[in-house]
Amino acid sequence: MVQIDETDEPLEAIVVDRPPANPLTTAIAWVVLAAVVLTVGWWVWTRWINPSAGSLISQYVHKDVGETFASPPAGFTVAMPTKPVITTDANEYGQIVTASSNPGSGYEFTVTNTAQPDSQLANYTSALNQFAGQVASGKSIESQTKPTPIIDVAVKDVVYTDGSSTWRTRLILRADRLYAITAKTPNSDTGPYERLITSFKMLG
Repeated sequence: MVQIDETDEPLEAIVVDRPPANPLTTAIAWVVLAAVVLTVGWWVWTRWINPSAGSLISQYVHKDVGETFASPPAGFTVAMPTKPVITTDANEYGQIVTASSNPGSGYEFTVTNTAQPDSQLANYTSALNQFAGQVASGKSIESQTKPTPIIDVAVKDVVYTDGSSTWRTRLILRADRLYAITAKTPNSDTGPYERLITSFKMLG
């Protein structure tokens, strides 16, 4: 028979001393956690909640999807991620036609054909530099090429930013018109712009 000594005092809890947390380590841990949450949130958003922001653009870049606009009166053909919205206007020299696609989440695609006086091409350097300043007005120009004559046109590229958004525009000056082909992205990815440019062709 086992006897229990009821006079024994209960064992006390063992206290383990822990050193205070390092503030730098704690801060780094929170940053890593926030990055993980943002990454997971972006993945869920682009693939489940709003797939047009991710998969549609990816498919467009890889030429799996694309809505083509082609019109000799408008003067061009181009493929965009969604069906282009066409608007028209006029200036003192003639017609202005714009095709635009806005798939959302910071992506925008536009092609504009603006009538110009016949004398513009003869002064293509000053004309294209002026046009580049106009399209990038209020934004920071990151890079630009020198106006370059190619057969019967002159071309200039300009990249400009505002916050995390990046615009890439190619300006093509002909004897009587100016084309502005622009892709806006929420990051520095060049894929959407390259897809837009390769699909563009002048008509007429």
